Amino acid sequence: MSSHQEFLEEKDKIDYLLQQGYYIKTVRENLSGAFVEFELKIPDPSGKKDATQILHIKNADARKYFSSLLMKQAQ
Repeated sequence: MSSHQEFLEEKDKIDYLLQQGYYIKTVRENLSGAFVEFELKIPDPSGKKDATQILHIKNADARKYFSSLLMKQAQ
């Protein structure tokens, strides 16, 4: 898979979670990429959505992308 295709897939996963009402809670980075933990802003009373989701972001451009979103979220 090309690097750009990998970026697009990871970006889509990030965007999907944000659209579902999640926000970036924590980021743990290591040599194999970043583990980004997302948490629901408002807990789902029906229980259909998990309160937290973790994505393993490997692509450097996708890591830059979520970093820019995290900066925006902090403001």
